[in-house]
Amino acid sequence: MSREFKKLDPYTSHLLLAVILLGGSKKPVRASDLCEYLNTSRATISRWISKAEELGFLRSTMARRTQYIMATQKALGLIRTIYEMTEGTSWDEEVLMAEVSSGMREGAYYMSRPGYMMGFKEILGYIPFPGTLNLRVKGEDVLKIKEWRRRVRPKIVPGFIEAGRTFGDVEVMPVELNGSVDAHAIFPIRRHYGDDVLEIIHAESLRVKLGLRDGDIVAVTLKRW
Repeated sequence: MSREFKKLDPYTSHLLLAVILLGGSKKPVRASDLCEYLNTSRATISRWISKAEELGFLRSTMARRTQYIMATQKALGLIRTIYEMTEGTSWDEEVLMAEVSSGMREGAYYMSRPGYMMGFKEILGYIPFPGTLNLRVKGEDVLKIKEWRRRVRPKIVPGFIEAGRTFGDVEVMPVELNGSVDAHAIFPIRRHYGDDVLEIIHAESLRVKLGLRDGDIVAVTLKRW
């Protein structure tokens, strides 16, 4: 992360955004307009402006007892950096926070069934690691998962019979973990978990790949095919 980011306190970043939104990258903005826009006192705005000037993000001048402010090229460069950091983000995709938890430890058994192994290989292009990463979600995130499953058509790994035992279909949905690892959520027709648990599969052990332990928090992006 840039050293300039580390110098930014919440108030300076709040002020910079307000200056940009009021057109301060192209024309002078009055300090009084910033006070009104941010619903903040003149004394407070003056302190914020002084700090931003010290950091080189704003420049100001006085004319007829009115202070005018504009964003500097350094400030615009910072905004450009923020844009580049978020480039490629799909803004219509939901991102949840989920907690790593131990499951019933049945994932290894089911994922090692030849019928499922070949089914996943055919549909996803890989044989999953024998075991699932269980992620527990809370509150409105449970509803977001339900809505995602309603809107996005899953791929289906068909069920089969093995040694006289019937194994049901499995719905598969694409996800991304921590913004870097593509994986898949599975929803067996004969599901042992409630709606607050996501079972995630990948070609590798996700606990090892991401260095996860029970209680860790993972960002889960609900993707589309």
